[in-house]
Amino acid sequence: MLVFGLSFFLQTCGGGSTPDNPSGPGTPVPTPIPTPTPGPTADPPLSASCAKLGLGVPDSQARCVDELPDFRDQLQAAIDRVRAAHPEWFDGNNARNAGGFVVETIKELDRADLCAAYDGEEINIKENDTYSEHYDILTAKGEVRNAYYIGTCYPAVFPHEQPPLPPPPATCPLPSSREIACGREAEGHYYWDVEHSIDELYVERPELFDFNDYQPGLGTPRLTNPEAYHDAMVETLVEKGYCAWFDGEEIQVKLTNEFTEHYDVNYADNYVRRGSGSYRGICYPAAF
Repeated sequence: MLVFGLSFFLQTCGGGSTPDNPSGPGTPVPTPIPTPTPGPTADPPLSASCAKLGLGVPDSQARCVDELPDFRDQLQAAIDRVRAAHPEWFDGNNARNAGGFVVETIKELDRADLCAAYDGEEINIKENDTYSEHYDILTAKGEVRNAYYIGTCYPAVFPHEQPPLPPPPATCPLPSSREIACGREAEGHYYWDVEHSIDELYVERPELFDFNDYQPGLGTPRLTNPEAYHDAMVETLVEKGYCAWFDGEEIQVKLTNEFTEHYDVNYADNYVRRGSGSYRGICYPAAF
C-alpha cells in the first residue's frame, strides 16, 4: 500500500495532466543550440616546401655574399617550363601576365622541393634555413630575365611572418587569400560581366546616375552617390556568381582564389568609368 500511495501522489501532484489539472506544466523542452556555420576551409600554402621550413631572419641579421649559386639551373628550368605551358602570357621576352608568371614559377620550384617566395622585386629560394639565394627574373619594364643571380644570404632571410588575413566578405564562400604578384593581361576574363553590370544598373538603379551630366571625353554619366554605386556593383556581380568587394579604390572580382581581377569603375568619384580603361590588372593568388 505504501508503494501504491506514493505512485498516486506523484500522479496527482506532479506535472502530468489529470481531470483536475488539465493544463498542468509539462516537461520543459530544451532550447536547441544552433550549429555554427563552418567558415571556408583555408587554402593550402602556395609552397608546401616552405611550409615545412622555418621563418627567415631579418635582413640586418644576415651575412649576404656573392658566390657560386646552387639553384640557378633549377630556377631557369622552372622559368622555361612556365613559358612553355603559358605562351599566351608572353609577348616575346615581355611578360604580359607578370603575376601568373611569378606564381607559377614558385609552384614549379615547389615541385622540385625548393621553397620559393617573391618579395615584389626578387625570387628568393632555399632548401633549408641555413641560407637563401636571391634572383631577379623581371626587369622594371616587365621583361623576363633568365635566372639573374643577385646574391646569397646566411642564414635564410625569408619568409617573414604575415599578418592574419581578414575574414572573407559575407557573400563570398571562398576563404580569404593574399596576392603575391600582379600584372595586366590584354583584357580581363571578367570584363564583359563588369560592363554588363553597369548597363544593368543604368536600368535598375537610375537614381544612382545623373543622365543630364556626362563626362566630356568619356561619355558616361555623373554619379549621384558613389558609395551606393560601388555597393550596387558588388551586389550585381555577386548575383552573377562572383565573389566581389570594393577596396576603397577598385572593384575586386574572383571566381576562385587562383586570381582576382581589379576594375576602377568610377572617374575621380564623380563619373562612371567603363570600357577598357576600367580594367586595371590581375593578381595571383586572389587579393582578398
